[in-house]
Formats: sequence, C-alpha cells, structure tokens
Amino acid sequence: MSTTASAMSKRMLAIFVLLIAIASAAKEKPVFSEEIREIIEHVHNECAGKTGVAEEDIANCENGVFKEDPKLKCYMYCLLEEASVADEHGVVDYDMMVSLIPEEYTERVTKMIFGCKHLDTPDKDKCQRAFDVHKCSYEKDPDFYFLF
Repeated sequence: MSTTASAMSKRMLAIFVLLIAIASAAKEKPVFSEEIREIIEHVHNECAGKTGVAEEDIANCENGVFKEDPKLKCYMYCLLEEASVADEHGVVDYDMMVSLIPEEYTERVTKMIFGCKHLDTPDKDKCQRAFDVHKCSYEKDPDFYFLF
C-alpha cells in the first residue's frame, strides 16, 4: 500500500472507529459497506490480539458494564491509537476526533466527548484515561454509545 493510500486508510479508519466506538446509535446501528466492515474487523482483531481482551467484556460495555480490567482499558486506548487520534504517549486530539465525525452526529458527539474530556488527565496511564472517557461517554448518552 502506498504512503498516500495508507494515510487515506488511516483517515477513513479514524472516522469509522470514532463513529462506532463513541458515536453510533446502539439501537439504530448504521449500515456499513463491506470495505468499512473489513476495516472495523481489522481494527478490532488488531486491538483484541494486542490486548487479549475478552469479547464478552467488550460487549458488556454496551450495557454499561465496564469491567475494571487492564486488557479492556488498553483495548479502548488501542482503538484511539489505531484511529490515529492518540499518539504513543497517550495524548488524544479531541478536536481532531470531533472534526472527523459526520455533521449529523457532531453536536451529540461533541457533548459526549467534551463532557468527558476532563477525565483524561496526565496523572493516569493512557489505558486508564481511555477507559474513563469511554465509561463517562456511556454515562452521558447510553443510547448513543457503542464499542466494537
């Protein structure tokens, strides 16, 4: 894959990870093209493989059950990193995250993200910060939260 194609794939990935991870209606799941489903599956498999997280723990998050497990926490961070909205030090670019969201979701996602951003503090490791923001996002809008 060329550098330009790789950058484009990363940009597309960022959009879809964000949509799915924190901005897709759980009760009205969006329909994705085969290409996007393959990207989502790849990111999921990559992060699940890296972290060893249990599929059940991922699924339980949709019901508000956030297991205090380092594997789940690092899985959540891995999604951000794979989407290129977090760097190797765990710094998340929330403005970039919001800018990648389709306009129809912008207002709702902005409320969730910026309503939880305060939990992303340097006194915690990057996995814990991602977990805290995800958990808060669910609490802010449980019908809109989805983790793949």
